[in-house]
Amino acid sequence: MKKSMMGLLVAAVVFSLTSCSGTKKAKEDGTSQIEEAAVIAGSVPKAFLTEEVKAETILLLKDLPDPEIFYRIATDEVKIGIGNLNFLLPVSKVSELTSPAQKACAAGIYFADYNVLKVLGQPTAEIEGALAELTSALNITYVLNILQKPAPSSKEDLTKFFSEQEDQIIQELAANDKVDIQIELLSGIAAELAVVYANPSLVVQGDATSAGLTDNQIMRLEILNQITADLTAYYPDLAQLGETLSPLKDKVTSIQTARNANAEILAIRDALLK
Repeated sequence: MKKSMMGLLVAAVVFSLTSCSGTKKAKEDGTSQIEEAAVIAGSVPKAFLTEEVKAETILLLKDLPDPEIFYRIATDEVKIGIGNLNFLLPVSKVSELTSPAQKACAAGIYFADYNVLKVLGQPTAEIEGALAELTSALNITYVLNILQKPAPSSKEDLTKFFSEQEDQIIQELAANDKVDIQIELLSGIAAELAVVYANPSLVVQGDATSAGLTDNQIMRLEILNQITADLTAYYPDLAQLGETLSPLKDKVTSIQTARNANAEILAIRDALLK
């Protein structure tokens, strides 16, 4: 696991301390010492989010394993009955959302639902409408364009497609200074992947763990939990997100564990939208 981003910020502030010069040095030293104390105490102005920390965030997010479940549904290694899609988040939920954090998490959930419907060959118009409303409210309509790119038909190209899709979303949000939305959106995706995994109608060919789905979700959640903890000092709203998402990892350690915890997993997803 990569080094903590908080450590990078402390280093950046210390560097600014040693760079002070001229007649303003004493005054700047005093101010910088206060800023450094704030960093160490975990209370950091958003403006302190340096390019180095942003770059480290992107690197960590790109370490996320590809969301394998979309690929495995598309190749029939995982089957979901088309008549059993009632676990997907109703589009009517959009009208209940008020805060940007709720909308970003919901966008992530609908991103996952969109991909599930897409690989199943089901209509996506309603979810596209919900996503259009959410991405417009968050000023991130460009990520919807990424999501709507047509998926290839070959297995090899599908793997690359879903990998590149998530990487492009991460890169675009970072480039537009939407780091908090980036984390909230990916947390929504992670929660909905757990919902799909826990759905009783899900049928996996062979053992779920050997199919890679368990390890895939655990690794994604571990990385998201680390990043959320590191960025909470910059974005206080992420503290609640981290507390909500953290228990999810222990509920997807096997397909049977996930099914037994189905109601709890759904409750975690719902809590992201409150």
